[in-house]
Amino acid sequence: MQERRWTSYDLIFFDCDSTLSTIEGIDELAKLKGKEWRVGLLTQKAMDGELDLEQVYGKRLQAIRPTRGQLKAIEERYWQTIVEDVPAVLAALRYIQREIFIISGGLAEPVKGFGQRLGVPASNIRAVEVEYNQLSGDWWRFYEPNTQHTQTYLDFDDGPLTITAGKPDIIRELSAGKSGRRLMIGDGSSDLATRDVVDLFVGFGGVVARQNVIDGSDVFIHTASIAPLLPIAAGKRGYKRVIGTPHQAIFDKGIALAHGDGVSMRTDLRQAFTEAFTHYDDSSQIV
Repeated sequence: MQERRWTSYDLIFFDCDSTLSTIEGIDELAKLKGKEWRVGLLTQKAMDGELDLEQVYGKRLQAIRPTRGQLKAIEERYWQTIVEDVPAVLAALRYIQREIFIISGGLAEPVKGFGQRLGVPASNIRAVEVEYNQLSGDWWRFYEPNTQHTQTYLDFDDGPLTITAGKPDIIRELSAGKSGRRLMIGDGSSDLATRDVVDLFVGFGGVVARQNVIDGSDVFIHTASIAPLLPIAAGKRGYKRVIGTPHQAIFDKGIALAHGDGVSMRTDLRQAFTEAFTHYDDSSQIV
């Protein structure tokens, strides 16, 4: 049997909630409305695969009926609860010219705002668009920003990101016409559903570890830091490009964590990764 060699990935797709941020945005909205228990239970069942996301998406939003201003507050909460090492990992991926995407079943305004603050272009971010009731609040002052913030939820875009099996369609759309290997990282069942359309699926359990995702992942990151994703995605050639730059430190951290118990891999992948990065502490041996 031919020995497997660790490769690198060019198109990197991230989930948002519980992957880039430690919160679930919809649950944070529910807290603002005093309905966190009901909404949180529905979210948990959907992410664990007990219910299809389609069965709970509309119910959660109808229960909350958020305002535009409350969604803006969730963008700030995303930023306040960013997963450890996310900015450094994304910066290193950009430095070695990997293309970054965010695909989320969260609401578009906070997800896009958060993603753009992380340096991801809006064209590479997909989330669920929301329609607001233009006649809510002081509608006759519609031109004033404060009035727009009081507009309440009316409906949502019933598209692929509101069902558990919808993210593969978005990956196909975003990667159309682009060459290179695809990698997806996420924590939930809707992320795991992308496994057949990417070259490597990485489960992330730094916020919450779901057994079905652990079982179905090619690679699973258990650490609170997302740093192990960097060597997994970039490979040793990517590492060689960051030697002597400010990005080497986060790469070294990721390799060290990936060599430990904080990352589990299929046996063939573990062997290939170990072979690629055995001498990572001696950059002269990275070829």
